[in-house]
Amino acid sequence: MKCSHRSSEDLWQSDGTGADLFACIMSERRFRFLLRCIRFDEIRGQYACVDEKLQSFRGRCSFQQYMPNKPVKYGIKIFALCDNVTYYTSNLEIYAGKQPDGPFSIDNSASEVVKRLVSPISKTGRNITADNWFASISLAEELLKNHNLTLVATIKKK
Repeated sequence: MKCSHRSSEDLWQSDGTGADLFACIMSERRFRFLLRCIRFDEIRGQYACVDEKLQSFRGRCSFQQYMPNKPVKYGIKIFALCDNVTYYTSNLEIYAGKQPDGPFSIDNSASEVVKRLVSPISKTGRNITADNWFASISLAEELLKNHNLTLVATIKKK
């Protein structure tokens, strides 16, 4: 472990040359244990999906949603970008209802939600799968042109 080209042993020195912050937070023994156990080798698959989820919630909330076609009828609506191999959520966004006009308003249209969700994986050449609520030909073209991402989805016939 190197921090500013110092060995990890030097970070816990008590002779005045160590970084006091490290010793205040945890012991060197605890640091070594965590260093042995933690891993940062995230392996992302080539495929990801964008979908919505309704998290069950019956308490008081100004942006609680009712969706009669879901198994859980009431809850908080969440848009998520998930990896299709590891099933990890890469990015998510809680839908807080229709936004009022103003300087901080957010466009909650399907294509804008997708563009915000895919920002962490932009320019990676991955494939995004989505259902017909999110999909449009203009979105597929924009993802390919600006984000180097392909889109596979069903599109409703108009």
